[in-house]
Amino acid sequence: MIFMRALRYLSLCLGVAAAGCATSPTRELLADFGDQTTAWSEMGICAGYGCTTYYKLGLDAAEAGRIVAAYGAPAASPADERQAIRRAIAEIEIIVGPKTGTAGDEPGAAIINFSRRGQMDCIDESFNTTTYLRLMEKSGLLRFHRVGEPLRRGYFLDRWPHNTATITDTADNRRYVVDSWFHGNGVPPEIVPAEEWLKGWRPETQLPARAGGQTAAISQ
Repeated sequence: MIFMRALRYLSLCLGVAAAGCATSPTRELLADFGDQTTAWSEMGICAGYGCTTYYKLGLDAAEAGRIVAAYGAPAASPADERQAIRRAIAEIEIIVGPKTGTAGDEPGAAIINFSRRGQMDCIDESFNTTTYLRLMEKSGLLRFHRVGEPLRRGYFLDRWPHNTATITDTADNRRYVVDSWFHGNGVPPEIVPAEEWLKGWRPETQLPARAGGQTAAISQ
């Protein structure tokens, strides 16, 4: 069933069903697996492109503690909180990678890839990052942001489709993307204003998978 859904999502991303491309296919996945974002112990993630593989793995108390430690002390500002989010997501990827065979997930996975084992496309990444953000929100870690719906850009005719997670600054309602696709596993995601991302923004350098966190750019 998951495989058949994944084929449909991939066809949407490639523009085969252009009429359905206005919203991110990640939203359907999140609706299907929404009960997995209630607690760290219930967490599941997608991999293999278009969520062809779904891992219901859950995290134990010690692993959840590592995430809180990576997040650090309560943020003093929205900008500080975005940095904390980046650190926490990198730590989650480091925890999850060995459990799912995705520790070597490469940066910017190609849309056409015949060796997808252990790799994630932007649909997988946006689902996983949104899941992590929702769990951080439910855990009370987020003070200055709320988690938003996944965002997509690009159509088959002008640029390749791309999907990402989002957060919104609760003070000024400015939306930011939290994009884990650009870099390899365990590297902090890019957080940039959504309006810049929608125009085709991408980092100058894509960093390979790391066993530990590595700094990536962040827009204040």
